Amino acid sequence: MSLNIDNNTLSNLLYALYGSATTTNTNKYFLTQLKQQLNLLHATLITRPPTTTDSGLLFTSGDEADIPVLGPEEGAYTSVYAQDPLVNLPLNQVVTIDDIIPRAQLLESEFYQMMLKPHDIYYIAGIDWCFPKAGGDKFHNSSKTSRISIRFVRTKEQGNFTEEEKAFFRLLIPHLQQSVSLGLQLRQLDSERQIYADSISKRSIGMVTLDKNGNILQLNTAAKHYLGEDDGLSQVQQHIKIENLQLNDTLQQYIQDTLGTFTDNGRDNARVLSQAIAVPRPSGKADYQLVVKPLPVDDEDASKVTPYLTVFIQDPKKNLEISVRTLMNLYQLTLSEATIAILLAEGHTTDEVAEELDIKKNTVRAHLRAMFAKTGVTQQSMLVSLVLTSLASTQ
Repeated sequence: MSLNIDNNTLSNLLYALYGSATTTNTNKYFLTQLKQQLNLLHATLITRPPTTTDSGLLFTSGDEADIPVLGPEEGAYTSVYAQDPLVNLPLNQVVTIDDIIPRAQLLESEFYQMMLKPHDIYYIAGIDWCFPKAGGDKFHNSSKTSRISIRFVRTKEQGNFTEEEKAFFRLLIPHLQQSVSLGLQLRQLDSERQIYADSISKRSIGMVTLDKNGNILQLNTAAKHYLGEDDGLSQVQQHIKIENLQLNDTLQQYIQDTLGTFTDNGRDNARVLSQAIAVPRPSGKADYQLVVKPLPVDDEDASKVTPYLTVFIQDPKKNLEISVRTLMNLYQLTLSEATIAILLAEGHTTDEVAEELDIKKNTVRAHLRAMFAKTGVTQQSMLVSLVLTSLASTQ
């Protein structure tokens, strides 16, 4: 067939391709557009090849009802997958099934009879490329790369792929590589972000991001709660406000000082510092602990919604409760033992712990001996080190 793709059609195809990586649109939409424009039976993207123990991850054009069932029973495809002549193709090349196996031999093969003929598949073209995993090299270290494949199939009536169509497929290769790579990286970053957000949430740490002008961009759930309580700390329009005017001036100065580390040429790294401030609460509860921390920003790529710094809000009491529960679960400590361990880790002496908990010093020592037995340490310094390490790794 003659390839008839004008500039507008090509633009729509590329828009659909990159949209599958950067929006909620799936690869199916791009593949369906490709199917329609190139008169295909199906277009299939394989981001994780099937194996005998894994059905793989495949995106196919068209509606679910149009997707062929590959084999008469579950696992049939993987059982003959090794016979597929279009597996592990030379990278970054357009290869047709006729380039691999003579047509007469293909038509007699078990692969054709079981996998292609029942679904009216007669012609196939494919492209393989590699996506580097973390620490991998897409050219030299195959153990650290993931093979990505795309396949285009036609019926006998639709005709074989022309040289003009193969040339068009070759033009798509760098766009396919970049789009799929971008999509995989964004999904990985989103997973890492979710893990980070969950960790922050479990520690009841409020997180507020500010723009270049010190205006609030985003608050997590804990930050909304703390600011909403209006207990010495609140949100006024797009700014964080401390009720104590002197401390509020200090906070605003910290924010401006941090933003001042950014120049027209980016950040002056020599001037980057995190600032901390304790905020008293009229309710009499423990002071909020605020930390103003700059974020890595390339000013050339920044926009109005780019976060320049983060303000962390911590309620010591809530974090202590979480830490106590963690230690109780990790080492089967009692509530009293876990509380003493936390206070010691915070730098208190045994006398200060006894006074804080209103118990005798000998009682603190008795609890220490019990904790030594449960945790396997023999000194107070070792216990403190164990507590800090345990909390850092689980929160």
